[in-house]
Amino acid sequence: MNAAVVLMYHRLGEGALPGREAGEESYAVTPAAFEAQLDVLASSRSKVTRLPALLDAVEGQGRLPARAVAITFDDGNATDHHEALPILLRQGFDAAFFVTPAWVGTSGYMDWGQVRDLTAAGMTVGAHGLDHTLLSTLSGEALRLHLREARRLLEARLGHAPETLSLPGGAGGQEAVAAARAEGFRFVFDSRPRRLGPRGSASAIPRFAVRRGDDIGSFRGLVEQSPAALVRAWARYGALSGLRAVVGPSVYSRVRGVRMRWGSAS
Repeated sequence: MNAAVVLMYHRLGEGALPGREAGEESYAVTPAAFEAQLDVLASSRSKVTRLPALLDAVEGQGRLPARAVAITFDDGNATDHHEALPILLRQGFDAAFFVTPAWVGTSGYMDWGQVRDLTAAGMTVGAHGLDHTLLSTLSGEALRLHLREARRLLEARLGHAPETLSLPGGAGGQEAVAAARAEGFRFVFDSRPRRLGPRGSASAIPRFAVRRGDDIGSFRGLVEQSPAALVRAWARYGALSGLRAVVGPSVYSRVRGVRMRWGSAS
């Protein structure tokens, strides 16, 4: 049975930025590395698939290609527009961009005109929460209002309501998924590194994080769905999730930032 790998990127660039959380730069992939990774996708046995087509397939409204790959970005960084978009267009690839509405127009993030440029170029734009609050900290009506406002702002600025939502920090679980669906989101994405198969949208859509320092051989193994690469990705996720559960999210962020300053690619 065919299955897909959904890639999760964040910022393209190098180094830490003022005002970002500790260790955020661990997710900053250089434009050169991103371009090299897209070259791998173009030459490998994988098949870059438009996100709407992939999501239709997992619901049984089509067939997943062998070794399907979808590309996503979280947060709405300015580099989505002036770095990622030109590289994607040169390769003829599509991507989905999950935007944090409260951050649009602030330093380091896209403005609304740039977000609209993404949709005009044929890219998918969805929500990444409202203001990056971890949805696991909200419940009940507060959670519903948060998601409703995120969807309303995107609809008002883009002219259509988004169907997709990615969970900030991958947090929120089934309560967030259920609330998102009740507010009109068709699909919800988290950050668990698992393959996506047909009929795989009952819970959140899993994704594989691409980080600074990931070597090109490992990337090729991931997108071609090598068992060893898939196991390594899950093991890394499990180790980091275990650390966060033990020390808490704030201490975890500080530890991750120290590791990155010493050159570890977490």
